[in-house]
Amino acid sequence: MDMDEIIEFCVITSLVVLPALALTARFALKPIVDAILRLKEGGVLPGSPAVAGSQDVALLTAEVRHLRDEVAQLHQSVAQLQDAETFHRSLTETPAPPRIAPHTDG
Repeated sequence: MDMDEIIEFCVITSLVVLPALALTARFALKPIVDAILRLKEGGVLPGSPAVAGSQDVALLTAEVRHLRDEVAQLHQSVAQLQDAETFHRSLTETPAPPRIAPHTDG
């Protein structure tokens, strides 16, 4: 193989084969990259903090606030039920019969 054939081979490779490989790789990898991006947007894969950032923090903050309000309402309901149970027990308790003091003459 002489120098002219090597140069011709390199020129053909760089003009025909490399662009064909690049296009093939682009069309083969595009669905894979798109699927990975959809998984990141869906929250299945961890994303970069710069992309997920403030929107995720705002959603989590709102969810925590909602859960705190719900817990406060549950505490209030339990306190009301305890008060009602105490009142109910006081109504159903049988009081001790009154003692009548013996009558003394004197």
